[in-house]
Amino acid sequence: GASRKYGKYDIPVYSDAQVDKILKKFEESYLVNRGKGVYRYDICQLPSNNPIEDDRSEKFVQVPIQDVMNNNERVDTDWHFWSIFDGHAGWNTSAYLRDKLIDSVITELNSVYKVSDKNLLLVPSNEVIDKAIKAAFLKLDDEIVNKNVQKLLDSPDKHAAASLLMPALSGSCALLSFYETHSKIMKVAVTGDSRALLGSFSEDKNTWTVEALSIDQTGSNPTEVAKLLSEHPNEPNVVRNGRVLGSLEPSRAFGDARYKWAKDIQQKVYNQFFGRQSPANLKTPPYVTAEPIITTHEINPSKHDFMVMASDGLYEMLSNEEIVGLVVKWMESKKMIKPNTGFLSSVWQRSKNQQLPEVIDVTENSGKPKERYRRKEKMNGYLLEDENVSTHLIRNALSNGGSKDDVNLLVSIPSPLSRRYRDDLTVTVVFFNDDEDLSKHATGLIETNKPATFGGLESQVDSKL
Repeated sequence: GASRKYGKYDIPVYSDAQVDKILKKFEESYLVNRGKGVYRYDICQLPSNNPIEDDRSEKFVQVPIQDVMNNNERVDTDWHFWSIFDGHAGWNTSAYLRDKLIDSVITELNSVYKVSDKNLLLVPSNEVIDKAIKAAFLKLDDEIVNKNVQKLLDSPDKHAAASLLMPALSGSCALLSFYETHSKIMKVAVTGDSRALLGSFSEDKNTWTVEALSIDQTGSNPTEVAKLLSEHPNEPNVVRNGRVLGSLEPSRAFGDARYKWAKDIQQKVYNQFFGRQSPANLKTPPYVTAEPIITTHEINPSKHDFMVMASDGLYEMLSNEEIVGLVVKWMESKKMIKPNTGFLSSVWQRSKNQQLPEVIDVTENSGKPKERYRRKEKMNGYLLEDENVSTHLIRNALSNGGSKDDVNLLVSIPSPLSRRYRDDLTVTVVFFNDDEDLSKHATGLIETNKPATFGGLESQVDSKL
């Protein structure tokens, strides 16, 4: 096949079929046949690091609650959790979070949902739920950064060193969405710079809107900078070039012990085991916390709301409006929604210049992240060839406005050179829908949606239940 020069590198460009295989390798799609407003979710990942440093996990639990608004009747509600972990300096922290974070959150939630005399759970206040989620994040980070390492310092064991130390020395952002089907309340907890978006159709504006459900926590976020300056008042350079101590871009993270441990602990670990020397300007650690910021939103399943969650690599290549526009186009093509246009649309569709629909960003100003994506001009086209909507977003992110050649080229660049052009990409999209038909035919199961799942994952489905 063709090859392209990148500096001194000569890179063979993969064929369409090879590129397709790589883009679809990690795609999964699930149909949620529970008739409670969550309709489907699609996931895809494209590695740039080898091995990939992003991770993800999903889970749902059925919970019997007491409905105080309705004669204290029993209601079986579903708790849905979707999470994305964008790791850095290794895959170890993100893998630890994949295995443990959702269960830690469920444990904390269980402790604040009190049991009534009818043996049903009573829903606590919003603040209590937020506090429980925060506690779960902080306890797990304490386990990673302090408890596991203390174990090692107390009884040094070279064999256990890697598994106990690596999650502390690597780092990871965490984005967790928690949806409760009865109240239709979505909570989004973010530590770091992954981002969640809500796409909704606005009747008033007769157009689709996007709202950021989380705010990127980086050294470029003025609120985060102010927080760090107030916590370290004698260190005016605590954030340099948009990075903590001039080095770490996310201002909150799990792991990253070199920004959290005191110097003497760092020296001990370094001397006894391994690791990097502590940052030169480390004066008053900790500089970084895993405490999440949590936002609360009401979802409207009857209006086909959807949520997009992704690691920051996606937002470096697409704007929030483009992401929602791309999902809307995909939904129209799958007949999930009717195109929101008049008679001319079919003629327009055939014209060369395929425009994305207009999408209005309704995020409150305080929550508007600075634009990160690299293209200056608007997307003048897009690709529509995937069964899985998350794969569709990743493909378009690489397409530079609809160019197949650009996708093939970017996918062909091998690791680690690829990191100059694209980050690891992880995308989860959740569709909400409460059409009566869906609840009538609900089987209660979450099933693999085979056409949008590559490489067959039947064996893994049981673990979702």
